Amino acid sequence: MVSVEQLHSSIFQDPEWRAWAKIVSSLTPEDDVKFGCDHGIQHWLNVSRIAADFARQAGGTDYEVALADIAGLLHDCGMICGEKNHAENGASIVRPYLRARLGDAGYGMLTDSDIEVVCHAIAKHSDYTEIVNLVDAALVFADKVDLGRHRTLSINNDIQLSASQIERINYAVTDDAVIVSYTVTPDFNAYFFLSSWPKAYEVPLKIAVWLKKDCQFFVNNQRIILPK
Repeated sequence: MVSVEQLHSSIFQDPEWRAWAKIVSSLTPEDDVKFGCDHGIQHWLNVSRIAADFARQAGGTDYEVALADIAGLLHDCGMICGEKNHAENGASIVRPYLRARLGDAGYGMLTDSDIEVVCHAIAKHSDYTEIVNLVDAALVFADKVDLGRHRTLSINNDIQLSASQIERINYAVTDDAVIVSYTVTPDFNAYFFLSSWPKAYEVPLKIAVWLKKDCQFFVNNQRIILPK
């Protein structure tokens, strides 16, 4: 198995991947309309880093960490076809891409089984309906944690929560729990945030259950009791 760094570099330096990233990065938050979030290249890089780190903290092998990393780099490429069904479209785009670049037709870094693991994670990352392995779990977790940093929520165009109110999101995987901790400004409305964007807690909770761990969610060091 090649290293995380080799796989990451092979994709990061690839002109086709960069072309996809440029297209998606050109979407402004207003165009993207998903709570004012930029889904471009910085998001892809953030998700790649967080997914690899989460997989490592959760006890993943070097193999799982590497696949989580490249799934993060590629997870939103389907947005070149539009936001609707972007996860499924992304998997369809990534499959032949990885076979040609890194599979048997390319550098031989990935087997067909490796590619299918990555594509499954990408196809299911948006609705997180099927978590069957650590790569799935790491990608879903990383995507929602990074997007949580950038949420702008409004009612009738009146902004109720600004991204600037979320200063930091920390996370950890311990022997017993998946822990997510938000550091926010005093005017942050945690109830509004969690009721308006339940994925903020639903995803860590679902992944914690899959890992057979507790889920602990904090806002400014105060634990929030999550609905089951």
